[in-house]
Amino acid sequence: METPPFYDEVLLLASTLVDSQDTAEQCWSAYEELRKVCECNSGSKNDHPFQWETLADFTLNNAEALKIYTTALQLAEALQLTEYSLSIQLAMAERYLQLNEQDHAFTFADAANESAKNTTDLELRKQISEFLLKICNKKQQ
Repeated sequence: METPPFYDEVLLLASTLVDSQDTAEQCWSAYEELRKVCECNSGSKNDHPFQWETLADFTLNNAEALKIYTTALQLAEALQLTEYSLSIQLAMAERYLQLNEQDHAFTFADAANESAKNTTDLELRKQISEFLLKICNKKQQ
């Protein structure tokens, strides 16, 4: 995958979010900084799905996260960044599963699986396949 603009800044904020999970104030501050990076780059030549996907990953509310993932997915598709699209679709499928919306989860995972046939990222393809098996097993229960 191509290195997006502001990669280092977004990665640093994500690391801060991971490291500060026990400190609500630090976590909130890093999240707000990341949100500002996304909003400042929105619609510019530096706008990239990586920043939006990262923001969604750290958004606790599933419904809000899905809105942010949708922004990331639309941008990834517009820029024809297939591996980002796959990753975002899988993340969306996981969030829908958390919301117990198995049909939506399957739809996004299946779309990711179809697109994954054109990528060489074997680890991502494996994650998608495992997720689809998990959904199928839940449906059978």
